[in-house]
Amino acid sequence: MKVTVSVGGTFHAFRLAEQLAARGMLHRLVTTHCPLRGERIPPDRIAVNPWPEAFMRVPRKLGFRWHAGDRVKAVAFDRWAARHVDGCDVWVGFALFSLAAQRAARAAGARTVLERGSTHILTHHALLAEEYRRWRCPATPVDRRLVARQLEEYDDAQHISVPSRFALQSFLDRGFPPDRLLRIPYGADTRLFSPGPPRGRPFRIVAVGLSLRKGTPYLLEAAGRLGLTGAQGGPDMEVWLAGAVASDVAGVLRRTRVPVRLLGALSHTELAAVYRSASAFVLPSVEEGMALSVLEALASGLPVVVTPNTGAGDIITHGREGLIVPAGDAAALADALLNLYEDEPKRRSMAEAAAATAAQWTWDAYGNRVAAAYAMLDLPA
Repeated sequence: MKVTVSVGGTFHAFRLAEQLAARGMLHRLVTTHCPLRGERIPPDRIAVNPWPEAFMRVPRKLGFRWHAGDRVKAVAFDRWAARHVDGCDVWVGFALFSLAAQRAARAAGARTVLERGSTHILTHHALLAEEYRRWRCPATPVDRRLVARQLEEYDDAQHISVPSRFALQSFLDRGFPPDRLLRIPYGADTRLFSPGPPRGRPFRIVAVGLSLRKGTPYLLEAAGRLGLTGAQGGPDMEVWLAGAVASDVAGVLRRTRVPVRLLGALSHTELAAVYRSASAFVLPSVEEGMALSVLEALASGLPVVVTPNTGAGDIITHGREGLIVPAGDAAALADALLNLYEDEPKRRSMAEAAAATAAQWTWDAYGNRVAAAYAMLDLPA
């Protein structure tokens, strides 16, 4: 079986290409990015066109608010990628960047799989719209033409691959046929992300991603409920937040009384070091497909506090590797954090279970799941 992977960006596509290459299945990787050093993808299997990415990024770097940039990039890359579909049995494209290319691949006789790393686009926007209303934050403008493009991709795709039951259910709820859906959970780099020594006080909470989508306001509210306001007498806890601050949550961060440490954007190596220094990982997302940060935290031996909307319920069991709380419930989140803070034996047991579970969810294991799923496709004789 020969598989072409087409992606206007990176996402988890390079991990997918690596795993396909390791199994002798990669026909071509079509992308806007050159692989990083250490990524195991044969150079003669890569077709790179950096210009669509440049056309989008350069105006923004210069300070221009170019709202059409994402659409220009998607269409430009897609048209170019449509010229690289020959010779494969299975063509895998990523949502938003794949309308023309998947049609060309199907016309060339390939089976097509559309990768959607999150929920259905309409579910995605509905969940975020509710958060904008709830927190009275300025909504990010929605490009209706991009939404229409993705809906057209969904209708045209022979199969759609999602990483979790949460994401899969969003397609079923929109009437998508179940026999056209694949569920293939991701993996983590367990060589880079590994447990650190047991940690005492202060109890350090680490979260990755600062946005309404990632549920940052609920973490801040939960921390406030626990008394983390900088005043004397509160629990010996601290909150570290990694990642760039999204514009939709900047106002919430300015108003909070909770002292937090903003780490900014981190490399994977820097993030691994932060995890090894932490007591627990928290991700109260309202919308995800499957958050890679949760898998990386598990591999780092951290008990996790997450919502079902992170997709982590496919990986962990409530009370074993961590705790699962309802999305949008700051009180439940505060209770879960206090539980871990007060019960050190439980926390250590969860940390051990987290590392053991992560060992079963490596990128190599992801490659096995991909190969098994593709083997079940109805390929042309």
